Amino acid sequence: MIKINLQTLRNPKVIYAAVIILLISSITFYVLKEKEKALRINIQKQLVKTVEEKEVVEIKLLDTLQAKEKTEKELVSEKEKSLVLKKEVAEKDSQIKDTLDRLEREIAARRQVEAELMVVMKEKETLEAKVKKFTRAPKTVALEKIVVKPTSRLAGKVVMVNKEYDFIVVNLGSRDNLKLGEVLSVYRNDEFIGKAQVESLRDKMSAAAILPGWQNVEFKENDIIKII
Repeated sequence: MIKINLQTLRNPKVIYAAVIILLISSITFYVLKEKEKALRINIQKQLVKTVEEKEVVEIKLLDTLQAKEKTEKELVSEKEKSLVLKKEVAEKDSQIKDTLDRLEREIAARRQVEAELMVVMKEKETLEAKVKKFTRAPKTVALEKIVVKPTSRLAGKVVMVNKEYDFIVVNLGSRDNLKLGEVLSVYRNDEFIGKAQVESLRDKMSAAAILPGWQNVEFKENDIIKII
């Protein structure tokens, strides 16, 4: 225990020292208080900055989540549109196939009809020519002796060419033992130039489709037909 007597307190040096100590203590206390205040303010600022940065990060995160959700919805929508488009494309492909099939059937039917028509027209021309020849001939005609020969497969000739549908009309028919699907060889000046397949048959004439390997050959009337 420190004992302070009155005489000591009356000593100016002691009083001065006490004042100095008190002043130093007060200054030290003030400085510590200011440092504590500055530290507290700095911590508060950092805390506010951290809170603001957190809010910014949260806002960015929210925006990112919203953008992700929007992107996912758009992706789902695009997938649905893609499926719809694929379905429409498949339907169009089916329609195109059906249309092409129908068109091929119509072209084949038209080709068949046109071939038969050309055969009939050629037969008509031949009959008309025979009628004119008969009407010009004398009424009394000496008939030649008719000799019946065994049926043979004779050579014929091309009487008409249809370049649009690649077929020819020949003056051979069922009377010449010609059959549907039979392949004819075509010659010009004793030189082979191509082949055709019978697809329309009448008594004296027939129509034959030019086979693919010879569709670029220019067939002409009076080309010779031989049955192989």
